Amino acid sequence: MAFSDRDDDSIYSLFALDIDGTMIGADRIVHADLVAAIGRVQSLGATVSIATGRALVPALRVAEQAGAAGPVICFQGAMTFDPVAHSELRHVRLSWDSTTRAISGLTEKVSVVMLFLDGDVWVERRTDWIDGYVERMGLAIRYSDSLISMADRGPTSIVGVGDPATIEAAVSSLRTQLDGSALVTHSLPNLCEVEAIGAGKDLAVEHLATRLGITKANVVAVGDEKGDRTMVEWAGLGVAIEGGDPE
Repeated sequence: MAFSDRDDDSIYSLFALDIDGTMIGADRIVHADLVAAIGRVQSLGATVSIATGRALVPALRVAEQAGAAGPVICFQGAMTFDPVAHSELRHVRLSWDSTTRAISGLTEKVSVVMLFLDGDVWVERRTDWIDGYVERMGLAIRYSDSLISMADRGPTSIVGVGDPATIEAAVSSLRTQLDGSALVTHSLPNLCEVEAIGAGKDLAVEHLATRLGITKANVVAVGDEKGDRTMVEWAGLGVAIEGGDPE
């Protein structure tokens, strides 16, 4: 395989890699063979970027462990961050209306709702699941009497957590309620994520490719779950991980 800036379907210049289920498995370890593969690809001139539903801090940590030096796409494509310049390249935030409707809709169906804003996770009450989540991800947790009262601050993401059957119903209900005014994703069986229109891994990868002067044909996207489907379908070469979501 070769890498260059030429517009050639056989030349791949940008690799977008999902984290969970793709770069790492249940052991949450970035293995040495992956680090070596990423190093080889980058040594040939390609850009390797992470594209994940995770928040920025845990996404940056995995990127560093893997040696992936490209911009980091996180929050299901709502934010793209340049770790070299320490600056946002792209950040689409939820509107007041979408935020209030998402929080209201999720609160009716699940017991855990999180609001992501400026590097922090905001919740109305503490649970064992939240404690475990912020510890695993290395995030700061903050408390609010009312998440809806924060709707005018432009959060990046609203996430509901529950059992798979409940989340499946919540996703369907929210998509109907929001009617295209926000992106409702279902990247993992226990998560319902809401981001602004303009988020989505496909749009984020497309934006990054354009910024780097790389055509769609020169992009490889790799993922395993529903949240990865759009970028896998969009890329010049889309790779679905064996054993991932059948859709």
